[in-house]
Amino acid sequence: MANLTFEHSTLKIVYEMGVNESNETVLTTRSYRNVRDNVTAEQLASVVQAFIQLSKHPVVHASISKTEKIEF
Repeated sequence: MANLTFEHSTLKIVYEMGVNESNETVLTTRSYRNVRDNVTAEQLASVVQAFIQLSKHPVVHASISKTEKIEF
């Protein structure tokens, strides 16, 4: 029987930095590694809200990516 084993998670927050000469939106991504495997959606939302309060740039979106190893 196969099992999934948590390896690591990364929180990614995308910020809008402004517009370039061609009037296109410039985005940048910040990644925060070592997110615990048992973190809740509410806890992640609180962290993102804290980053929003500290940033002078608006947040476009945030996401979490998890890596799990398949053991068979």
